[in-house]
Amino acid sequence: MPDYPRLNAAKSRRSRWLTGLAALLAIFQASAAWRALSVTDEMRALVSLPVALEFAAGAAWALLWTLAALGLWQGRARARFYAAYAGVGFAFYSLGRLAIFAQADYDRQRLPFLAIIIFALSIILMIYINRSSKVHATESMEHGRKSKN
Repeated sequence: MPDYPRLNAAKSRRSRWLTGLAALLAIFQASAAWRALSVTDEMRALVSLPVALEFAAGAAWALLWTLAALGLWQGRARARFYAAYAGVGFAFYSLGRLAIFAQADYDRQRLPFLAIIIFALSIILMIYINRSSKVHATESMEHGRKSKN
């Protein structure tokens, strides 16, 4: 018979780690939205990203990460999958934002490296999502079966 308490403890630790990461990303994005509101007129002339767009994107990502953190905290079904999908989306959003609005040569030169890293991490996350959904489906079927005795 499998040791379910140990399996549940490992899932709990993993969920706490993901919850903390989602909460930190929510705070980071909320601070980005706040920073967009507090930009002075002199700084607006120097920034290539429109302030309204920066605020809207920061607020949207803060809301999404807050919802992901709450779902993970409450132990909702499939919350880890939604958080992983949000991570992939956020990675591509960040790469696209850098590709469109980067003006410095340093930023332009590191784009290919960042693209490779983001694609590799996205593939790893997608494999995790696919594997976890298969494991979850198998575990659900095993727990739903009645013993033959």
